[in-house]
Amino acid sequence: MIKCRTFLMLVGALSLLCLPSCLEVEQVITLKKDGSGAISEEIVMGAAIVAMLEGLPAGAGAQNPFADLYDPEKYKAKASDFGKGVTYSRMEKIERNGGKGVKAIYAFEDINNVILTPGSPMQELDEEEKGPKDEPLNFSYAGGVLTVTIPEPVAEILKSAEDAEKVDEGAAKVANEVMEAMMVEMFKGMKINTKLVASTGIQKSDATYLKDDTITLLLMEFDEIMENPKGLKALQKLEGSKRGEIAASLKGVKGVAIETKKKIRVKLR
Repeated sequence: MIKCRTFLMLVGALSLLCLPSCLEVEQVITLKKDGSGAISEEIVMGAAIVAMLEGLPAGAGAQNPFADLYDPEKYKAKASDFGKGVTYSRMEKIERNGGKGVKAIYAFEDINNVILTPGSPMQELDEEEKGPKDEPLNFSYAGGVLTVTIPEPVAEILKSAEDAEKVDEGAAKVANEVMEAMMVEMFKGMKINTKLVASTGIQKSDATYLKDDTITLLLMEFDEIMENPKGLKALQKLEGSKRGEIAASLKGVKGVAIETKKKIRVKLR
């Protein structure tokens, strides 16, 4: 199921890498009426990260910090991760507002063979992550109607929450306040977005987050989340929660959209 494992991985990945704020990840599936379409994955590092990487000492044997990011072979090899018959189309370099990144674009002839894990580029950043991986979305398309199946949450215990209940309440409060202050700075400008776009438009859908021809499957805008302490606490409680609990926790929380239904249906125009 789409959930906030991504949030926890971000904490680990960024703290291990000592990365400052501002990382944007966007995944878009664009579906045509005939069932074919494209997948794009965009990851952009903010100006602070770029400045830090470009400021690293350039000694003998030093590598270009962006060599891996700009390596097309990396994205060609990833095509099969999206399912049978998905092919690499091209890679585009991105430079905006002092930040740098890439957009990798893939093509598919039949969305029935496509799989996609929302927020998966964040999992790839944290190579030390050894916990259970999120299951991907599955797609079924026939007669102009797309059904998106959203898997159940991975059963997992959030140890930090359990430990917090065992320690002194006052100490836990201070620790939480310090951690929240660090998170506000660490996640400033960060955004994760996974969405489905119907190129011919959407006639009707029961998706929770539908606007015009676009359905949002996962959205985390951390600037908005961090402005509301309740939003951060809601995210911390999501790991391992059931669908109904997630929907209730996110009610009224700005900056977060997570599809919690088992299946959503989309009728294309």
